[in-house]
Amino acid sequence: MFKKVCAIFLSFVIAFGFTLSSSLESYAYSRQKLNKSMQETAALMYKTIPKPVVASIGGEWTVLSLARSGIKVPKKYYEDYYKRVEKTVKDSKGILHRMKFTEYSRVILALTAINKDVTDVGGYNLLSYLSDFDNVKKQGINGPIFALIAFDSGNYDIPIDKKASVQTTRQGIIDFILDKEIHKGTSKAGGWALSGTDPDPDITFMAIQSLANYMDQKEVKEAVNRALKVMSKKQLSTGGYNSWGTENCESTAQAIVALTALGIDIDTDSRFIKTDKKGNKNTLMDGMMQFYCKGGGFAHVNEGYDGGGGSGTGLNAMATDQGMYALDAYYRYINGKNKLYNMTDASQTLAIGNNPDLEKKPNNDNNDNNNGNNGNNNQNTNQDNRNNGNTNGNINGNTGNKNVKTAHQGNKKYTSNVGGKKVTTTENKSATISIKTIYSGEKDGLIPENKKCVIIQFEKKAKEQIVGFKVSEKKQQYLYYSKELSKKSGCATYIALFDTSVEKEDLLNMDNYEFHKIQKEDNNTDQVITDENKNIQDEATSQDTVDTSVQRKLPEATDTTNDTNTADATDQQEDFTHPEKYEITFGDVNNDKVVNAQDILDVQSILSGKLDLTDERQIIAINVSMDSKIDNGDINQIMDNFVSKKDYTIFEVFSDKKDDKDSNKKSSDKENTSNKTSKDSQKEDIKQND
Repeated sequence: MFKKVCAIFLSFVIAFGFTLSSSLESYAYSRQKLNKSMQETAALMYKTIPKPVVASIGGEWTVLSLARSGIKVPKKYYEDYYKRVEKTVKDSKGILHRMKFTEYSRVILALTAINKDVTDVGGYNLLSYLSDFDNVKKQGINGPIFALIAFDSGNYDIPIDKKASVQTTRQGIIDFILDKEIHKGTSKAGGWALSGTDPDPDITFMAIQSLANYMDQKEVKEAVNRALKVMSKKQLSTGGYNSWGTENCESTAQAIVALTALGIDIDTDSRFIKTDKKGNKNTLMDGMMQFYCKGGGFAHVNEGYDGGGGSGTGLNAMATDQGMYALDAYYRYINGKNKLYNMTDASQTLAIGNNPDLEKKPNNDNNDNNNGNNGNNNQNTNQDNRNNGNTNGNINGNTGNKNVKTAHQGNKKYTSNVGGKKVTTTENKSATISIKTIYSGEKDGLIPENKKCVIIQFEKKAKEQIVGFKVSEKKQQYLYYSKELSKKSGCATYIALFDTSVEKEDLLNMDNYEFHKIQKEDNNTDQVITDENKNIQDEATSQDTVDTSVQRKLPEATDTTNDTNTADATDQQEDFTHPEKYEITFGDVNNDKVVNAQDILDVQSILSGKLDLTDERQIIAINVSMDSKIDNGDINQIMDNFVSKKDYTIFEVFSDKKDDKDSNKKSSDKENTSNKTSKDSQKEDIKQND
């Protein structure tokens, strides 16, 4: 009897082994290629992100990707990351963000992946910040999605919050997500989106990831199946997916994570295998691996899909993170391991140890771009510079027509109204300064509540200069030159985010500005001449253009408190040979000088919490609607601009001039006192395209 049982068992093992072997041969992406891709990308991430911080790029997703790959990583890498997290949490007194509660979910996921206690990070229980559901859903559907994934990652109990407006519960989150289904209750139901009525692959697949553990609930199963049906139809012949009309790595990566979470074999399920024009059958892995870069890492899009400028076609930080953890999800599925986000196995599967392969220099032709195309890898490790507070609200502009003149330290000063905004102007013998505060931050938004956005015009100054503003004796801030606003206004026009503590009188004082005129040398290298005497009138001359294809980090206000010579310290830190660092194009979120679908995807990633908004240039470039908040209205306007060339609302400040009723005013003052009206066409909702 025993022998018979053993024989049956042996036959089963042999049969199973044969079946498994046959199945492996059918994988579109072989184990050998998979292992190589994971090893190369892990080495790339380890080398290029040596000190991950609390950030959506160069932070938690990198740590999670490495931790869930099963590839050995030195213990010090994870330990040092934890110390930085602990310091960030302590420094911020537990407040990572007042609006984006996905910050907590993301950190919880990374710490769980490296087997750390999320209930005591520097004395703070990170789970507790997700216990008030009103906070969790501030971002819309994305907040609840990742909160549920975070709670389930370590099978955590949700803390009871007696002060919560609405206590967070797993079922409450599930119900919220189900309620947000597109066309719920109709024959067109299926899928989810951050906004609008067209199911978006990214949000839909992330929603599925969060619901994957609850397929035993009838409503969940039905909603997920409807979503899978819709997403099957939306899959491209390449095997991949697009978002906002552009096929990209990240959307396909989210599909892989979602389907593996459901236990769906992406290599054999006919719903997710598509045939291209050449007759090739392409799976999701085929769709994602078309973005794989030689030597490791992923690009965001392929050539010809970026709208020009090369945006996203090289190594991209966000695409690399998402591509890598999608490889992890696939690897874990075919090897029978826990799902990507089921980290209850972290204590047993986290691979710690020296790994010579990680020390090898990545063999990648695009290595120079590995800081992340599209401005996505600007890491900010100083918690004071994080955008923790922020905005939701409209500005009530002053619409009166009366001009008021007052004395101003011997200079002429007057106020007027332009485009519904109050304008204050001062004149001296050097130039005329006009300032317009167009919006300010408010609590619980994406724009810091201690910031105000100001447009500054210099009527008698040359265009395309680098202009610095002295915030204090030890601190300088640089303005952004806008060719678009300058063209609209007819004079040199700049824009910047100032602290609300900066007084109007200071902004109107010419002595607080320093002007740097760009000149071209014979050897084609840029040289900056600083105008030491700011009261000497500059002639308005056109400036030579320079190469603006190189992407650089935003020049923040320079704090030189500890320097003995403020001027010298500032000159050492600021590189004035590249004026493009101090220029801005509205809608160009990634600062590649092209406004296209990549910029829309970046804004969408910021709104969904996948990408941090820590760059003041980004805030100004995104908020084209001029309404004190960053939302889908800005996405619509950016899309309408690069598709239909429609003006942004922000340009209304300098559009549609009317005759000045004060006809007796001096002609030299006309430009500053003419009344302008805003158009209503930009206020209409723009239908979103897939």
